[in-house]
Amino acid sequence: MRKILLLLLSLSLLGHAQSAIQMRIGYGEGTGLSFGAGLESNLRRNLTGRLYLDLAPASPGLAVGGDLLFKPDLGQYDPTWRGSFPYFGGGLSGLLGPQSTFGVGFSLGLEQLLDPDTGLAIEAQYVYGIANAPKTWRMLLGVNFR
Repeated sequence: MRKILLLLLSLSLLGHAQSAIQMRIGYGEGTGLSFGAGLESNLRRNLTGRLYLDLAPASPGLAVGGDLLFKPDLGQYDPTWRGSFPYFGGGLSGLLGPQSTFGVGFSLGLEQLLDPDTGLAIEAQYVYGIANAPKTWRMLLGVNFR
Protein backbone atom coordinates (compact mmCIF):
# COMPACT_ATOMS: atom_id res chain seq x y z
CA MET A 1 0.00 0.00 0.00
CA ARG A 2 2.86 2.33 0.85
CA LYS A 3 4.39 1.74 -2.60
CA ILE A 4 1.10 2.60 -4.32
CA LEU A 5 0.79 5.86 -2.38
CA LEU A 6 4.41 6.75 -3.17
CA LEU A 7 3.82 6.04 -6.86
CA LEU A 8 0.65 8.18 -6.89
CA LEU A 9 2.50 11.01 -5.14
CA SER A 10 5.38 10.80 -7.63
CA LEU A 11 2.99 10.88 -10.57
CA SER A 12 1.14 13.83 -9.05
CA LEU A 13 4.38 15.76 -8.57
CA LEU A 14 5.40 15.00 -12.16
CA GLY A 15 2.04 16.31 -13.33
CA HIS A 16 2.39 19.43 -11.22
CA ALA A 17 5.87 20.03 -12.60
CA GLN A 18 4.47 19.80 -16.11
CA SER A 19 1.40 21.86 -15.11
CA ALA A 20 -1.26 19.30 -16.07
CA ILE A 21 -3.03 16.60 -14.07
CA GLN A 22 -5.80 14.39 -15.42
CA MET A 23 -8.38 12.47 -13.41
CA ARG A 24 -10.46 9.98 -15.36
CA ILE A 25 -13.16 7.46 -14.54
CA GLY A 26 -13.42 4.60 -16.97
CA TYR A 27 -15.53 1.72 -18.10
CA GLY A 28 -14.11 -1.37 -19.72
CA GLU A 29 -11.67 -4.08 -18.95
CA GLY A 30 -9.35 -3.33 -16.09
CA THR A 31 -10.11 0.34 -15.50
CA GLY A 32 -11.21 1.95 -12.30
CA LEU A 33 -9.86 5.42 -11.55
CA SER A 34 -6.99 7.00 -13.47
CA PHE A 35 -4.51 9.71 -12.59
CA GLY A 36 -2.48 10.98 -15.50
CA ALA A 37 0.26 13.53 -15.84
CA GLY A 38 0.07 15.27 -19.18
CA LEU A 39 3.16 16.92 -20.53
CA GLU A 40 1.06 19.78 -21.81
CA SER A 41 3.96 21.99 -22.78
CA ASN A 42 3.72 20.83 -26.39
CA LEU A 43 6.69 18.78 -27.52
CA ARG A 44 6.13 20.16 -31.00
CA ARG A 45 3.16 22.06 -32.32
CA ASN A 46 0.04 19.89 -31.78
CA LEU A 47 1.93 16.96 -30.18
CA THR A 48 1.36 16.18 -26.52
CA GLY A 49 2.81 13.50 -24.28
CA ARG A 50 0.94 11.83 -21.44
CA LEU A 51 1.81 9.42 -18.64
CA TYR A 52 -0.94 7.62 -16.73
CA LEU A 53 -1.48 5.25 -13.83
CA ASP A 54 -4.81 3.40 -13.55
CA LEU A 55 -6.20 1.37 -10.70
CA ALA A 56 -7.32 -1.86 -12.35
CA PRO A 57 -9.62 -3.71 -9.94
CA ALA A 58 -10.59 -6.45 -12.41
CA SER A 59 -7.01 -7.69 -12.73
CA PRO A 60 -6.19 -6.70 -9.81
CA GLY A 61 -3.24 -4.42 -10.35
CA LEU A 62 -2.04 -1.12 -11.72
CA ALA A 63 -2.17 -0.17 -15.38
CA VAL A 64 0.65 2.16 -16.42
CA GLY A 65 1.43 3.71 -19.74
CA GLY A 66 2.60 6.57 -21.83
CA ASP A 67 1.11 8.06 -24.99
CA LEU A 68 2.15 10.51 -27.66
CA LEU A 69 -0.97 12.29 -28.92
CA PHE A 70 -1.65 14.47 -31.94
CA LYS A 71 -3.88 17.14 -30.39
CA PRO A 72 -4.62 20.15 -32.63
CA ASP A 73 -6.59 23.16 -31.42
CA LEU A 74 -9.54 23.51 -33.76
CA GLY A 75 -9.68 27.21 -32.87
CA GLN A 76 -6.67 27.84 -35.09
CA TYR A 77 -8.82 26.85 -38.08
CA ASP A 78 -12.18 28.30 -37.04
CA PRO A 79 -12.58 30.71 -34.08
CA THR A 80 -15.99 29.25 -33.14
CA TRP A 81 -14.25 25.94 -32.28
CA ARG A 82 -11.77 27.57 -29.90
CA GLY A 83 -10.88 25.30 -26.97
CA SER A 84 -11.84 22.04 -28.74
CA PHE A 85 -9.03 19.51 -28.99
CA PRO A 86 -9.71 16.24 -30.81
CA TYR A 87 -6.81 13.86 -30.36
CA PHE A 88 -5.49 10.48 -31.38
CA GLY A 89 -2.28 8.63 -30.86
CA GLY A 90 -0.78 5.78 -28.96
CA GLY A 91 2.04 4.45 -26.89
CA LEU A 92 3.09 1.65 -24.57
CA SER A 93 0.92 0.22 -21.80
CA GLY A 94 1.40 -2.40 -19.15
CA LEU A 95 -0.38 -4.02 -16.24
CA LEU A 96 1.52 -4.56 -13.01
CA GLY A 97 -0.05 -7.25 -10.89
CA PRO A 98 -0.14 -11.02 -10.35
CA GLN A 99 0.02 -11.57 -14.12
CA SER A 100 1.94 -8.63 -15.54
CA THR A 101 1.27 -7.79 -19.18
CA PHE A 102 2.63 -5.43 -21.80
CA GLY A 103 1.09 -3.98 -24.95
CA VAL A 104 0.67 -1.17 -27.44
CA GLY A 105 -2.19 1.26 -26.79
CA PHE A 106 -4.22 3.35 -29.24
CA SER A 107 -6.27 6.36 -28.04
CA LEU A 108 -8.96 8.50 -29.64
CA GLY A 109 -10.71 11.32 -27.81
CA LEU A 110 -11.98 14.87 -27.53
CA GLU A 111 -11.17 17.51 -24.92
CA GLN A 112 -13.23 20.67 -24.49
CA LEU A 113 -11.86 23.51 -22.38
CA LEU A 114 -14.23 25.06 -19.85
CA ASP A 115 -11.70 27.78 -19.01
CA PRO A 116 -7.95 28.09 -19.69
CA ASP A 117 -7.14 25.82 -16.73
CA THR A 118 -9.86 23.13 -16.87
CA GLY A 119 -11.08 20.81 -19.59
CA LEU A 120 -13.50 17.89 -19.91
CA ALA A 121 -12.52 14.88 -22.00
CA ILE A 122 -14.00 11.69 -23.40
CA GLU A 123 -11.69 8.99 -24.70
CA ALA A 124 -11.68 5.47 -26.11
CA GLN A 125 -8.57 3.36 -25.69
CA TYR A 126 -7.62 -0.05 -27.06
CA VAL A 127 -4.55 -1.95 -25.83
CA TYR A 128 -3.20 -4.68 -28.08
CA GLY A 129 -1.35 -7.13 -25.88
CA ILE A 130 2.03 -8.43 -27.01
CA ALA A 131 2.64 -12.22 -26.93
CA ASN A 132 0.09 -13.85 -24.59
CA ALA A 133 -1.06 -10.57 -23.05
CA PRO A 134 -4.82 -9.92 -23.36
CA LYS A 135 -6.28 -7.29 -25.65
CA THR A 136 -8.31 -4.78 -23.64
CA TRP A 137 -10.46 -1.71 -24.29
CA ARG A 138 -11.94 1.07 -22.20
CA MET A 139 -14.00 4.25 -22.38
CA LEU A 140 -12.94 7.14 -20.19
CA LEU A 141 -14.58 10.34 -18.97
CA GLY A 142 -12.29 12.79 -17.33
CA VAL A 143 -11.23 16.25 -16.30
CA ASN A 144 -7.87 17.88 -16.96
CA PHE A 145 -6.38 20.51 -14.67
CA ARG A 146 -3.55 22.68 -15.95
